[in-house]
Amino acid sequence: MDQQEKSSWRRFHRLKPNRKKIGRRARKLEMATLRHAHKFLIKRWVNVREVRRHMLGWLVLVALLIGVAGLQFTWYRSSYTAEASLPGGTYAEGVVGPLEIINPLFAGTNAERAASRLLFSGLLSYDEKSQLKGDLAESWRVSRDGKKYTIALKKNAVWHDGQPVTSADVVFTVELIKNPETRSSLRSSWESIEVAAKDSHTLEFTLPAAYAPFPHALTFGILPQHLLAATPPGLVRESVFNRSPVGSGPFAFRNIQTIDAAEGRKVLHLKSFPDYFAGATKLDRFQLHIYMDTTQLRQALTSNEVNAVSDLTANDISQLDPKKFHVEDVALNNGAYALFRTDGEILKDVTVRSALRLATDRQRILQRLGGHAESLNGPIIGEQFKDVMSIQPPRSSAAQAEIVLDKAGWKRGANGVRVQKGRELALTVIAVKSGDYPVVLEELAGQWRKIGVKVETRLVNAEDVQQSVLRPRAYDVLLYELAVGADPDVYAYWHSSQASQNGLNFANYSSQLADDALDGARQRSEVNLRSEKYKTFTEQWIADVPAVALYRPTLRYATGPNVRAIPEDATLVDAVDRYRSVQYWTVEQGTRYTSP
Repeated sequence: MDQQEKSSWRRFHRLKPNRKKIGRRARKLEMATLRHAHKFLIKRWVNVREVRRHMLGWLVLVALLIGVAGLQFTWYRSSYTAEASLPGGTYAEGVVGPLEIINPLFAGTNAERAASRLLFSGLLSYDEKSQLKGDLAESWRVSRDGKKYTIALKKNAVWHDGQPVTSADVVFTVELIKNPETRSSLRSSWESIEVAAKDSHTLEFTLPAAYAPFPHALTFGILPQHLLAATPPGLVRESVFNRSPVGSGPFAFRNIQTIDAAEGRKVLHLKSFPDYFAGATKLDRFQLHIYMDTTQLRQALTSNEVNAVSDLTANDISQLDPKKFHVEDVALNNGAYALFRTDGEILKDVTVRSALRLATDRQRILQRLGGHAESLNGPIIGEQFKDVMSIQPPRSSAAQAEIVLDKAGWKRGANGVRVQKGRELALTVIAVKSGDYPVVLEELAGQWRKIGVKVETRLVNAEDVQQSVLRPRAYDVLLYELAVGADPDVYAYWHSSQASQNGLNFANYSSQLADDALDGARQRSEVNLRSEKYKTFTEQWIADVPAVALYRPTLRYATGPNVRAIPEDATLVDAVDRYRSVQYWTVEQGTRYTSP
């Protein structure tokens, strides 16, 4: 370090701070800072808040303008677009099986009837008001004496293999039905009816006597002669045709997929038939999923395995989430009855039958079904005969039922069961082991036991009921559903001529007055005259008590989101009548542009 640097360092080292002077300057700086803060921050803070309010106001105004613009765009867009069902897709429906045969002449189960309806066409079908309309038939007319019906076929109807549908196919089908070797359940209705082809598209039916409900019989499915003519009638039921059928309906057969043979779990795959005479369906494909009970049906729907199911019980319906699934409850032209075997040892006494009717609380049964059924008073079902349907039996009263039995000599024993001349009032009540029958059987048996009846109940598998129960009349009381159809003719169920092993008069009911009324009603086409006959029959039926009318079943059809199937205001003749509008069913929803 040189001399000059040393001298500078000594001078710096000897410097002493002037604390008073520094303090004065610090205070001046502090005061200046406060004045600036007050002038530029505190005094202007009010202005900042005012500016903020203006900014928020502008933001709200801009948001409103954007919202109005959005609403205007949506409104303008809605004027040329709409949410609508879209064509295409696969409709997967679950039904209760089994599915062993696909042929309208032999269809017995719900699954077999559904498959036949989708694949085959009839001469006639029903419109949205359950009135007859042409299916394969272009037109039809009846002779003055009511014995001849002339049918003109549509000329654009073809089979799924492209061959034309002709009068020969209809004649062939009817002759198959009439042949006892075919073993069709339809045979009894056609034995005395003659059919002849007048030309390739005109045919004539000849009846032995006038029969007003005959047109309703023309809804059966027609079979192709060119594919079955070489098969002997006795072998038609076993034909390979029934496992790969060719029809003329809205859908054509693709294949049957076996999912679980032990469980009877199958899927019938169908495809839209583009040349269907009434126009191709909106759906591309239709799948019929076969299950063995309604629990499996419900599980399939909730797991999205299918997008619609039929045949659900009232209990199954109650377990569905109403926010996810829509249930259509449509009354059918069927009646559920407690049928008395009127020639039985105990039930041949009309007094006992009357007491059982009095003891039957039908309203309670409807409650047990959760409202998924409608009231029924008697044997007639038909909207054109509402005055007849309104004729009511005596009101239920367990107390009155006991009085009736007491007067008839049926006295309660020590165990509470009624006895007459050493004989117990014991009845065997049988029902099909499916649907709502187990619930109804339980409720009915409980009601009758309260008045001193010893009731034994038994549930039978649906596939066994024909041979083991119906034909031998192996029951005292049978809970059963009678399919009446669009016409109220109930001759087959209550005329004494049908009280045989092969007949449908399961009550073995016999009444000359009832027979005469039924005979007269089916011979007249005038509604007012038929109404009078059915009124006479119904009054006699109620007096004789061959059965208790329990309720009118409904079709419970549950669907998932976006499915459009059965119209909400539909009325159906039977369960498979739901397919009358299948051409317009859809499974997809979306936005579609409309014409300006």
